[in-house]
Amino acid sequence: MSSINIKPNNNENEIKYQNNFEDQENEIILKEFEDSINYKYNQKGELINKKTSKKCQKLSHQEYELVCIYVKKYVENYLIKKFDLTTLYVPNKNIPTDFSIRDDTQAQCKILTSKDFPTNPKCLLLMQGTGGVRLGQWSRSVCINENLDLGTMGPYIERAIQNKFSVLIFNPNERYDFAFDKNKIEEFSTMQKHCIYVYYNIIRNNPNIKEIYIVAHSKGGECAVELLIYNIDDLLSGKIKKIAFTDSAHGDNYKSLGNEGLQKFRQISRNYICSQKPAGTFIMGYETAKKGVSCYSSGHKKHEYTSGTAISEVFKFLLSNEKKTKSKSLYKYKNKYKYK
Repeated sequence: MSSINIKPNNNENEIKYQNNFEDQENEIILKEFEDSINYKYNQKGELINKKTSKKCQKLSHQEYELVCIYVKKYVENYLIKKFDLTTLYVPNKNIPTDFSIRDDTQAQCKILTSKDFPTNPKCLLLMQGTGGVRLGQWSRSVCINENLDLGTMGPYIERAIQNKFSVLIFNPNERYDFAFDKNKIEEFSTMQKHCIYVYYNIIRNNPNIKEIYIVAHSKGGECAVELLIYNIDDLLSGKIKKIAFTDSAHGDNYKSLGNEGLQKFRQISRNYICSQKPAGTFIMGYETAKKGVSCYSSGHKKHEYTSGTAISEVFKFLLSNEKKTKSKSLYKYKNKYKYK
């Protein structure tokens, strides 16, 4: 059984995991974290003070470090349980045909997929931005200060399932394997390397996937463009159907796609940027946009909120020219799905 040693001043690098742990042990780890802090998530997905039931206020440095780790483990556990997700381990040198097996001889990190990923022809890829965000998060600060609907990929997974997509969630900020004495994942020295490895070894090697859709936030947009550059045939053939950026931070690397690739890129992509205008409002065309993609309002003026507030418009775009399925509003499901 795994256990963790929590010290008053620690950060994630100082947490020692004894023995290997699997997904079913996450709740034990979560309980230890929750016992060490004054906050917990309520059924609305809000981080609240245990004593006052008020939403999370200003935290001390020590509290913030522990809360961030708690949020990381909570979100991971919440997504796996709520959507019955499968955990895969990357990279995998010794068992490259089965990423579901943890390899004790090398540093690895987790990615998540829906159960139908091996067989579903339509796949949605979710790419987060850089910094402190971890598996399944769009924004750590929004997870702490607002709620899990706005801060995590949960609503995107739910909408994807409703519209018959499989889902794969990248984890490009996990550079160290904390389950194995903080070993650095040498293959994943950058976000881009993580995403390229996962795409090449897991997505392209799945012969059942015929249509690929991408949602990429912030620096994740640069990873998405790099995928196109390294897999230009998937772009030109139409296998990559749509790309929705949410306030993407990609630069001018899209110019490396060449004339034909660039034309296709502009046809299938939109960038939902910071704006107080109603979500989906047209802002500017790719001719004037610095990132070469037509821009639309995300419905929020702050960068970290753009994925959460743009979700309805993102799925309208992803499903445009596709046969739409009837689905209820996401927020009608709040009473059905409890966070805890």
